[in-house]
Amino acid sequence: MIETMVTATVHNIRSAIDGKSPEQKATWNAVCLADFGDNGAAFVAIPQIPPRNVSWFKKGKWVHLAKVGFEKYFIRKMKKGNTEPVYEKYVLKLMGVTRLHDN
Repeated sequence: MIETMVTATVHNIRSAIDGKSPEQKATWNAVCLADFGDNGAAFVAIPQIPPRNVSWFKKGKWVHLAKVGFEKYFIRKMKKGNTEPVYEKYVLKLMGVTRLHDN
């Protein structure tokens, strides 16, 4: 969810610098892997604040492994400077997760 808010903020700051009105709005979609040691919980909430269109939750040891894998993936993409690889954007879009509302 924070990524949607930051993305909207950055676009709106750019618009303000260019003398335009801010137009971007965050979607407030949430995808989370919560690690609890050797266990964890995963959820998707679209949007995060009710009423939701999507509400999915699962828990188990697989979440811990998914979180470790995601952390390695995330650090790698940040080191490369590619904050939103095209494949990531389209996989999330297939799940219904977008950063900004369509204008």
